[in-house]
Amino acid sequence: MLAASIGRPRPGAVYNVCDDDPAAPEAVVAYAAALLGLPAPPLVPLETAGLSPRGRSFYDDNKRVSNRLIREELGVTLHYPSYRTGLTAILADETCRDGQHPASSD
Repeated sequence: MLAASIGRPRPGAVYNVCDDDPAAPEAVVAYAAALLGLPAPPLVPLETAGLSPRGRSFYDDNKRVSNRLIREELGVTLHYPSYRTGLTAILADETCRDGQHPASSD
């Protein structure tokens, strides 16, 4: 993406780097757990999570962003256009590398 931006400079432009599938953090974690054959971890209320002020601000002010500019202006095509395809690819890579399921303790 950086090379695409250098090749088509537009001073002051802001490009969001994200996938095409906005999702709540708990949906992403639940999907990852399901891929591993594990139950999703329980949700913890923000008030009792023990987060730093900076960590808490991430969840207090979580916004959906669009990658439209990287696709339309820079011509970027995402290799993994959603968190689902990305997490599935990570699992496949880890499984192939180790020869066993990543959630296995053997």
